[in-house]
Amino acid sequence: MLLGRDNPDGSRNAAAAGRGGVFAPAWGALSDAELLQYFATRAGQPHPPLPAPSPEQLRNADRVLAGEFLLVGETHRLGRTFSWAHNPSRDKEWQIAQHKFYFAVDLIQAWRVTGDSRYLEAWIDLTRSWLDEMGTGFIAASDAQVEAKRVEHWVTAFLLLQGSDWAKRVPAAFLRRFLSRIGEEAWYITQHLRPSRNHRTFQLYTVFLVGVQFPEFQQHAHFVEHSRSLLSANLLSDFGPDGVHIELSTHYHQITLETALAFVELAQLNGIVLAPALLVRLRQALHFSLCIAWPDGSMPLINDSDDGDHLPLLRQGARLFRDPHLLWAASAGSAGDPPPAVSHHFEDSGYFVMSNTWGSDTASYAARQHLFYDCAKLGEGSHSHYDAFNFCYFAGGEPLVVDPGRYTYNADPDAQNIDWRREFKSTRYHNTVCIDGLDQTRYLSKSNNPPPGVERYERGRHALKHGPDAEVLDMHHALGGVCDWVWGSVRSREYSPVHTRTLVFMARQYLFLFDHVRIEDDRNHECALRFHLDARWHDRVELRASADDVKVTAPGWQIRALRAPTLAAAIEPGWVSRSYGVKQPAPVVTFTKHASASLCFATVVAHQRAVPGGLSIRRLRRLGADGACSIVFQVEGEAGGAAFTDRFVFQPDIMGDYRDEQVRYRGRFLAYRRDGAGRFDFLCAARPEALVLEQIPAVKRSMRGHVEWRSPRREA
Repeated sequence: MLLGRDNPDGSRNAAAAGRGGVFAPAWGALSDAELLQYFATRAGQPHPPLPAPSPEQLRNADRVLAGEFLLVGETHRLGRTFSWAHNPSRDKEWQIAQHKFYFAVDLIQAWRVTGDSRYLEAWIDLTRSWLDEMGTGFIAASDAQVEAKRVEHWVTAFLLLQGSDWAKRVPAAFLRRFLSRIGEEAWYITQHLRPSRNHRTFQLYTVFLVGVQFPEFQQHAHFVEHSRSLLSANLLSDFGPDGVHIELSTHYHQITLETALAFVELAQLNGIVLAPALLVRLRQALHFSLCIAWPDGSMPLINDSDDGDHLPLLRQGARLFRDPHLLWAASAGSAGDPPPAVSHHFEDSGYFVMSNTWGSDTASYAARQHLFYDCAKLGEGSHSHYDAFNFCYFAGGEPLVVDPGRYTYNADPDAQNIDWRREFKSTRYHNTVCIDGLDQTRYLSKSNNPPPGVERYERGRHALKHGPDAEVLDMHHALGGVCDWVWGSVRSREYSPVHTRTLVFMARQYLFLFDHVRIEDDRNHECALRFHLDARWHDRVELRASADDVKVTAPGWQIRALRAPTLAAAIEPGWVSRSYGVKQPAPVVTFTKHASASLCFATVVAHQRAVPGGLSIRRLRRLGADGACSIVFQVEGEAGGAAFTDRFVFQPDIMGDYRDEQVRYRGRFLAYRRDGAGRFDFLCAARPEALVLEQIPAVKRSMRGHVEWRSPRREA
């Protein structure tokens, strides 16, 4: 049995006891030269296909050869001789990344591609210098996560050596020392396991990898069996019942699932049986990955996230599980079968993903609309942002409204006294309503010197690493009809107003958002609605006002907001970060109101290529209504050359009656469309108490008591 936190009883293994301690006796007794010859000629254990070299890996190998290290967005020139204990960056993540040895794989890839021995020699020199200087556990705060990733990259680099003439160039004494350290660090990891979540997954996968790939190690059987058991259990808790990773970060979902699939494939190739329940849960996690992927293969950067290519993950999942739906997304519509449903609610996490189609070929797949909507609680751990009702919208083959991403974990203020960790986590850095400039959940800084007005996290004083969670209330939704829509409220402990948002994917052609802020304390409040645009729209956005609305235009698409005397509209400077440590300027569309009584915003987001034949929104206006409780908006436009008029009716405070010449309605939310001839096309309503359409009671209820009616012309 392996020892460590999970096995406190028993004697300590002698894996690091000296020559022969890591290796089983038959291999420990070999001389250095004999050991090198053995590993140069052994068949090795089965393993998944090794990664093909990428252009960026080859570029990075050249940088390392020149003594430059580009990590977490920062380049530092260290030369060929330096101290691994010194961090040249003010960000501890730089040194963490350096000690993970990502570059080891890049150097071996470059040697394999070019045959230039300088890359192999650089790998040997850098690894030897680390072995000379560093003990295991130098970065203690990493809870052996750094050791796990370093050993994973060491093993990958070693496997990449196979099939070449490496044995003629690698010193025998170095090889013994290198492999021994792999075994020692694998043992160290078992003694310093994280109790849960993604770090534990990375740790246990590395132990499993070492156990499988090195049967020559004394502890290989223990490494394999115990890590198999613990990792299986951890993955079942890492991914919730709906398949979403419990930290609610799309980035950590991706990298944890990549590790999980590597575990599954390595086990299958070596005849190691895994629990059926684990495979079921991983298929659910793959379903979320399938849904969250943008049509171009990337993903929205939700909570702490970097950009990532989802396609290799989906391809691997399709291959392992023989899933035609995963293959459809992995191939961008060129192989497999489109999934049956286009919109999904991931109930345990609170995430919604909506689309208009899965396409029928590569062209229509690329033209899909994709909408991510966040109605989630804060995730486990510390990777959440304070962003209830944040959304991201991809249409016309390009990202329009985006989440700005993570940028940094470093909470220390910069030279301008800006805490960028706080900025990117804040409510104002997301596509929702920010009230009085405050976050929905209070930020607590980990810096010893936070900026003025920012509270510092203190372990003994604060129960959580942030203030009290904001609470999502009164959720209603309907998916799968002509329209998808979601209604909900968020209550914060940081201020008294309550924000309610209704998001409508109208006819799956454009977005309509109704944001209502209930103010009952008679105090004046600033309410700012923001839309963060992708960096590609920098300096490409214009703002114009008409009598009814304010129109923000970019090439091919628009945002319209209902004009009001109290509305201020602006295009402000912002940032988007798709890679750690790197930020790009990007526009932020901001609509602001000040009031001491309840207020609302109404906005439309539309791309002209969202509909075959084109989509045009001509006008957004507010109408009077028969009934003081109703707030009514009208959108006029053309879809595919056919004129339409859409109406949206809301009763956010007191239930009342709404009437026009053809509709009588009592309820919270109603949306309907008339065609160019004034005929009803479709209607949807949230749990109506009464609904009459053209004197015909609309009694068909579905989707949790909500109503949808479609014209027979549409059905035909």
